Amino acid sequence: MTRLIALVERPMFRLFLVGLVALGFQTTVLNDLRPFGVILQIMLVLAASSGLARGSEVGAVAGFLVGFMYDLVLTTPLGLGATVFAIAGYLAGLANTFVHEPTWWSRMLLGGVASAVGTVLMPLALAMVGIEGALTSRVVVIVAVVAVTNAVLCVPFERLCRWILKDPEVVPV
Repeated sequence: MTRLIALVERPMFRLFLVGLVALGFQTTVLNDLRPFGVILQIMLVLAASSGLARGSEVGAVAGFLVGFMYDLVLTTPLGLGATVFAIAGYLAGLANTFVHEPTWWSRMLLGGVASAVGTVLMPLALAMVGIEGALTSRVVVIVAVVAVTNAVLCVPFERLCRWILKDPEVVPV
């Protein structure tokens, strides 16, 4: 029983569990809810918010984990989304280190920019591996909608990621 409790207290395991819920929400509700014909990317905001909450290294690892989970349900090459989400999480955490005292609006801005970068990198990466039709002029609309919605969602998700990725407390015996 103590091993199970120790497992659940690990930050990446908590991120995996929350990522499963977000993945279910992404593939069901958000697949049908398409503002301006764009599928909102809640998995990308989870990766960017992880970087904002805990820094660039944790953001990269969390982005890779979340992106890999998302890759398992997509028809893209395995690992491509994981790499893009890792870059987005890393960039969000890296940019946040340059802000002296982050406010809610600076976190929104950084989360939106990291989401925009991730949204631009995905069709570029798909074009690099030879998938036709991913890089079109429609990417501009997709980037704008995803960046704005993820910027709005970034503040509550960043608080959620602070809880998810907090270090386990060590209780003296």
